Amino acid sequence: MEDKPAMQTFRKISEFDVGDVLGVGTVGTIYRATEKATGQQVAIKKLHPGVSQDPLIRARFRREMSILERLSHPHIVSYFGGGEDDGTLFYVMELIDGGTVKSLLQIKGVFDWQIVAELTRQISSALQYAHNHGVIHRDLKLSNLFLTRTGEVKLGDFGIARDLDLSDLTAAGMTVGTHAYMAPEQITADQAVSGKADLYSLGCCLFEMLVGRTPFQGDNFAQLFEQHLRSPAPHVRDFVRSCPPEMDAIIDRLLEKNPEDRPFNARQVQALMLQLVADADLERNISGKQTKTDVAADDVVARGKELLQQEIRQASISGASEVGWGRLAALVALVLAVIAFASFFGR
Repeated sequence: MEDKPAMQTFRKISEFDVGDVLGVGTVGTIYRATEKATGQQVAIKKLHPGVSQDPLIRARFRREMSILERLSHPHIVSYFGGGEDDGTLFYVMELIDGGTVKSLLQIKGVFDWQIVAELTRQISSALQYAHNHGVIHRDLKLSNLFLTRTGEVKLGDFGIARDLDLSDLTAAGMTVGTHAYMAPEQITADQAVSGKADLYSLGCCLFEMLVGRTPFQGDNFAQLFEQHLRSPAPHVRDFVRSCPPEMDAIIDRLLEKNPEDRPFNARQVQALMLQLVADADLERNISGKQTKTDVAADDVVARGKELLQQEIRQASISGASEVGWGRLAALVALVLAVIAFASFFGR
């Protein structure tokens, strides 16, 4: 397989002070780093040395770099160029400081529907932009949705994304994706897979954010695949009565087996979320006997971001508190062990 450079912005690893490991994946590791010339904090994704010479993995990594280079959007992780370090491919991207939607869910528990609406609005904007540029993510899940402390969602990890302008690197008949989020057409390796597959995964994400688990559960991929292909998706309102029927209906549509039965595109999902929140605001205004008869989209967006920012801030405080108590407990255990040790040998 030909291994040609895909990036226009060439970088050298020597341009950066590479610091702590931020995350480890199946083929790569992400490091915190500082650009020496500017002092800017960034993240560097680098292939594991053990797989760095595998032709297919190198080709996928270069494809990811190529995709990220041409996607410039507020809700997609920014790309700052890439290169090779002693034969190992790497690329530089913006450093996201608020964790992931998955980690937020684990700390805070299930989200209120208004938070889910705001997250969905931002994710849908990123998906529509990617789809407009011929890119299908194919691995949309909560752990690939990164958060800033200012309430922005950033879609990342385009490692198995499909670029419709180039030949697919996935062999015919091979499935790619994360089992709990895969659309039926991904499971059957349909060569005509479209952005509608990302919409199905988005439905799985919405369900998980509201209920605390993905729609389908199984002990192995075969059980999950069977359900994705044939079992009707459960209704969110069977688990969460506070979920508006309109949102439940949107999720049902996203989880349709037939791609043609899902919403037309991500932009439509974004509009439905904005309308849902605006209608709820208008209803509150009417019940509160206020004279306002319309809710501006800008107001809906501003309030949504404020709610999400508060959620992230509270999670950060909670996470720091848990770390603090954990360290205190470890210190107490260490002191007690030292005392016991001294007592034993002091007899």
